[in-house]
Amino acid sequence: MLIRQVRPCDAATGEAPATAVDLRLRDGMIAERGPGLRAAPGEEVLDGGGALAIPGLWDQHVHSGQLAQAHARLDTTGAGSVGVILELVRAELAARRESALAPGQALIGFGHRLVDFAVPPTVPALDEAAGAVPAVLIGGDAHHAWLNSAALRALGLPPRDGIVAEEEWFALAPRLPELPGVAEAVATGAAMLQRQALQRGVVGLTDMEWGRPWEVWPGRAPRMRIRTAVYPEQLAAAPGPTGTVLEERGLVTMGPLKVIVDGALGSHSAYTRDAYTDGHGYSGHGVLSVGPEALREALAEARSRGLDAAVHAIGDAAAQVALAAIAEVGIAARIEHAQMLTDDDIDTMAALGVTASVQPAHLLDDRDATETIWPGHGTQAFRLRDLREAGVQLALGSDAPVAPLDPWLAMAAAVHRSADERPAWHPRQQLQPREALAASTDGIDALQVGGPADVVLLEDAEHLFADVPRGTDGLMDEGAAREAGQRLQAAEVLATVVAGRLESQR
Repeated sequence: MLIRQVRPCDAATGEAPATAVDLRLRDGMIAERGPGLRAAPGEEVLDGGGALAIPGLWDQHVHSGQLAQAHARLDTTGAGSVGVILELVRAELAARRESALAPGQALIGFGHRLVDFAVPPTVPALDEAAGAVPAVLIGGDAHHAWLNSAALRALGLPPRDGIVAEEEWFALAPRLPELPGVAEAVATGAAMLQRQALQRGVVGLTDMEWGRPWEVWPGRAPRMRIRTAVYPEQLAAAPGPTGTVLEERGLVTMGPLKVIVDGALGSHSAYTRDAYTDGHGYSGHGVLSVGPEALREALAEARSRGLDAAVHAIGDAAAQVALAAIAEVGIAARIEHAQMLTDDDIDTMAALGVTASVQPAHLLDDRDATETIWPGHGTQAFRLRDLREAGVQLALGSDAPVAPLDPWLAMAAAVHRSADERPAWHPRQQLQPREALAASTDGIDALQVGGPADVVLLEDAEHLFADVPRGTDGLMDEGAAREAGQRLQAAEVLATVVAGRLESQR
């Protein structure tokens, strides 16, 4: 393929040349770059028309199976009480009856947060609303689910009164396609997932789904690059080492071992050094799902198989446990979420070469909850600037479906750190647009000869990645940062090329 007349933007500097050049892509790589390249006989030509060209974007943390179901799910986002959710369930089932949807098809919901509830959800309450229809309402942080009795029976779980959470839920989540109608929704949603991601300039993702995604993705006709994770319980069955090619085009490769050390803020289960509390009377240090010894054993086994590691640690105490194990085993690793960190944690990450895999859009949701649950600890949250200045590599993502699979939203959140009229939350931690871009391209800073033929063309937007000016206090100008974030969210993707093949065009 020959891409004509584009202005390649350097992800490290945010700068693009004034004069357009051509890019020749061959065998999945950039073969030539320069002005006036001649098309070879039979070569596909894409006219860029002076568009801005950037390296392909990546989402470094996605749960594909959960996201593939999203189009068919009941949205419970923002439901602030058990009663509100039950009314949503009743309304959904009534609408299904009116549309003559197959009776008994499972009802899957997603989005609520336990941290918003004054009264805990119970199985009997959901039974009253859903009746014999299997119902599974997944928390917005994907760390718990509220099931009714019909769903518990269908999945072989014993009766209970409360939710299914943490490790028990993680083991159950891959089995949702056993419920009526869910497998069909996943198949449809997987194709939608790829199409929508490509339309936003995403050329690759790291799939943190439970089960055996390395077996699933080759059969999904992949159109983008996929790195598939494995969890400890499936480690013996997983191919290795990290980077092993799993299908003929080379798009699907083996990724890291994923270990979940603690829970999440919205489920009161992030593991923290200091106790936290909220207005509903909860207090504690969260949940340590995998202890130091078990973590070391899992990482050592992964290292023996040539796998890298991705360790989920949201609370600062969880990060401490994770970093100690990573140091002892000596494994190449990332901290997933890297949400609450002390100065010592950041210094240790830099010394060990541990990557911070962060989902900036989470700070938009967790801003108020963090200040309420961990009063005085907001300065520890989403320390993007401190991580970068310490030399820690940043890898941005979404944790979709917890947040939308949209790298432009992630970059905007990293730059402005606000979702409403309020100024930036802890503005000391803001990134410049070019820095957010550099953390979103899987380590590819520029479209250079010899690099991967993953190219995104953008409608020419002046100053899209230009630095936001700083005031005398060293902080970004609030109004300019807000405008920079708005420009990023409004970015128009014209075309997405993956491994030299045009996969999406506006």
